[in-house]
Amino acid sequence: MITRLAKTNLTVSQRRDPISYQAGDIIEFHRRAAGGFKSGEQWEVQSCSDGGVQVLKDGQTKLLPLTHASTFDVYTREQMPLAAGDVVRFTKNFVAKGGKCRNNDLATVQTVTSDHVTTTDGRVMPTLSLLHVDQGIAVTSHASQGKTVDNVIVSAPVAAFAQVSQAQLYVSMSRARRSMHLVTDCKEALREAVCRPSERISALELSAANAFQRDIIGLDQQLQAARLKKEIQKTVMKHYKVLQRDFGHEQHHPPPPPQPEHDRTQGPGMSRGF
Repeated sequence: MITRLAKTNLTVSQRRDPISYQAGDIIEFHRRAAGGFKSGEQWEVQSCSDGGVQVLKDGQTKLLPLTHASTFDVYTREQMPLAAGDVVRFTKNFVAKGGKCRNNDLATVQTVTSDHVTTTDGRVMPTLSLLHVDQGIAVTSHASQGKTVDNVIVSAPVAAFAQVSQAQLYVSMSRARRSMHLVTDCKEALREAVCRPSERISALELSAANAFQRDIIGLDQQLQAARLKKEIQKTVMKHYKVLQRDFGHEQHHPPPPPQPEHDRTQGPGMSRGF
């Protein structure tokens, strides 16, 4: 069992807010920051309040420079079982004894002792350190970029459709040399999800897109109204021509004058009297 660091993926704005921290979180600096913090240092969060975040390292307590939130990342500790033969993925660039470890690189564990973890390619990492590693059996689409393997199985459940897009599916499925398999619990919903565009748009672009969509809807309504008007005019003209034709026929061929009614009582042998 080793202790790994799991990134919280807080935004810079969230890292500036003391409410985003919990006691036990690990702060790792990747640049020098005000207060004497150096690149590569790891500090543990001791307490959080409206006044700021107190961090501890080697018995020394400091106030975390929240105004310089872009100089550090926030992690949590996670326990991870590890044994010989396991595949691990490095989650950050760092230097280990025996070689460099690059972000998203995969390695196979050769031995695990109480002091060190050794990979088959000779890299050695201290077991008691907080390691930037994760299991490497299943990886995210983002982490798989640039990798090529023999067989790929992509899991895309409905619960993960918020991360599914055209680019994501292409990256995931194109990693395979021999075979690829896609597993989902709803094919129809997945078909709709992968049709979503992958590019991110700003609020202004979204507003412009909505305005354009409203214009399109308005033009469509106008077109439908114009078509309806044309159909009405066509129908009116058709009936008008029929009426004109009938009226002209009556003028050229007037109906015969009405014949006087024959009074049967005036016929031969007939009398008005009784």
